[in-house]
Amino acid sequence: MSAYLISAASLAQPYDAGEQGRFVIAGYGDVKYEESDLLDSSAFSARFVPIFLFSLNDKMHVEAETEISLNEAGETEVELEYADIHYFLTDTTTVTVGKFLLPFGQFSANFHPSWINRTPWTPGIYGSHGSAQAMTPLLPILSDVGIAVQQTFFFTSQQKIFLDLYVTNGARAEAHNDGDEIIEDHAEDEEVVDEHTEAFPEVEFAATSGDNNKNKAFGGRIAYAFLPAIEIGASYYTAKYDEEERLSITAQGMDINVIGSRYLIRGEYILTETDGLEEADEHAEETINAFKRNGWYLQGVLQAGQIWPQLGGTELVVEYAKTNKFAKAKRWVAGLNYWLDPRSVIKFSYEETDIEEGDGDQRLAVQYSYGF
Repeated sequence: MSAYLISAASLAQPYDAGEQGRFVIAGYGDVKYEESDLLDSSAFSARFVPIFLFSLNDKMHVEAETEISLNEAGETEVELEYADIHYFLTDTTTVTVGKFLLPFGQFSANFHPSWINRTPWTPGIYGSHGSAQAMTPLLPILSDVGIAVQQTFFFTSQQKIFLDLYVTNGARAEAHNDGDEIIEDHAEDEEVVDEHTEAFPEVEFAATSGDNNKNKAFGGRIAYAFLPAIEIGASYYTAKYDEEERLSITAQGMDINVIGSRYLIRGEYILTETDGLEEADEHAEETINAFKRNGWYLQGVLQAGQIWPQLGGTELVVEYAKTNKFAKAKRWVAGLNYWLDPRSVIKFSYEETDIEEGDGDQRLAVQYSYGF
């Protein structure tokens, strides 16, 4: 179970069903005003994200998260973020089955809820997640259907190793692309300009109850934690994404989370390698090229109210993200947050994205986020 769910469950008041178990409703929500120069628009948005937790017995817990929001047409959209069952095999080993957030890095599984995320936006390397974004992401916030095992190794009361392994349905080629036709050829170490972007293989990561091949995605994360100050992790993901099982997508990542008495530092690095078919003429066979991309983000938070008590719950936020090769971009975010209480925050943020070959963006957002 993620750190967020543990904290959410502890904050909520449980409904005790006696011998039948215990039911808890937790979650979060937000209201946001956002202006975008690229879209030449400004708009308010709102969403509500309840999380349902149910203890079947001492060994089995059920959890599910749904996101309820309005789209641009004014229609209510309901999305199942995850729904899974945890079986606590031992005090240090947990087996999870169902749809779950993949433990790739820390943002996807632990930091993406808006009252935990220190800006109104997702880091550029992970995509928009409900908001427009000029930067082309490396990965979305990953979730899938399958089975996972979590193991914790204790060295001391403060030093731990976390190991997560999973097998899921995996990625697929986008329907309009079918995973083929990479026209341009290039050497492995050459820098490729943005004119090649349209040839980059398009891969779909949305979780479904089906698969387009018999191959399954495999991955995991291992992390060292010196609690409560620091956690450093490494992640891996690989899957065949075409029907013929010839083309692979592989992602590797590193992440760091440092918690100081008056500051936070969070960051991740991701490297992806995506296979694509080069179009062949009548005299040649198709060949497979590997297209590499990489990028990173680093976020720093200064809790100014801890230094100057007269500022109350004020904190300052700076974030930088960069992606290389195939739609190179960089993004700065600067923000000021004010915490009304430990579970609700008002965020004022400005973001500027520069695209090497394309249109950048400048955005301004004010967001009220709450957890319960």
